[in-house]
Amino acid sequence: MNLRALEYLHALKENGSFVRAAEVCHVTQPALSIQVKKLEEELGAVLIERHAKGFLFTPAGEEVLKRARAILQTADEIHRLAAVMSDPYAGQLSIGAFPTLAPYYFPLIIDHLVEAYPNLRFNLVEEKTHVLIDRLHGGALDAALLAVPVPDDSLEHGEIFTEAFRLGVSPKHAWHKRDRVDPSELAEQPLLLLEEGHCLRGQALDYCSKTGLNEALNFRASSMETLLQMIAMNRAVSFVPDCVARRHPSLHYLKLKGGGAQRTIGLFWRKGFFRRELMLELVDDLSREYRP
Repeated sequence: MNLRALEYLHALKENGSFVRAAEVCHVTQPALSIQVKKLEEELGAVLIERHAKGFLFTPAGEEVLKRARAILQTADEIHRLAAVMSDPYAGQLSIGAFPTLAPYYFPLIIDHLVEAYPNLRFNLVEEKTHVLIDRLHGGALDAALLAVPVPDDSLEHGEIFTEAFRLGVSPKHAWHKRDRVDPSELAEQPLLLLEEGHCLRGQALDYCSKTGLNEALNFRASSMETLLQMIAMNRAVSFVPDCVARRHPSLHYLKLKGGGAQRTIGLFWRKGFFRRELMLELVDDLSREYRP
């Protein structure tokens, strides 16, 4: 068994045709087909069911593919490990963050990262939390900034910062001259939260459950920017993290009496990650110097 045959099998699954898979792998279609057939003969199992309109992976093929992906990920890490052995601070480092953090925190830290780690090429990715975790597991990401806690024993992390949520209101709102508000006063306000899939929604709902609040049920925001626009139009009020509030000073922000509305951000990576020492250094560096 060789890695090339496993790569071809993976390419077939990802591209859906022998022709496209061969193009991606930079080989001829017959060469790819022969290697896959040899793999089937070696394993004594049919991996792909071929027919006139294409092909399907057999149950055996799906199981082999799962393990092939793990082997290819490990092989990729071996190549990357060898590449950075002479300089552990060289090569590419992919870091993800979720949408209510990435546009506000990445610009704050990128200049420092480039200056402090000149031999690293940073790839910054914005995705929802569940996608980031999937990509961490799959090796497409090296690390991700996520809201603590993340119930996943296969990941480890270091905390970077904790920030409070403010109540964002329009400059036209009756509370625009106040500096704080009691949670009990929010019961009659149209409280707008983000839609399902955003971790900020879960954090806000957690606070609401503790204070007896309910969101407005007739609308939700699909993004942070949409939520901020709705606040600006005086259509709603909402919880806004400090790092977001600093980038949108045109709104008015009130402190919540009693506190408790906050989120803690950590840098997460896979257990056993070969750049663990670099991850720990980044945690120390960012937590000390780059809080929003």
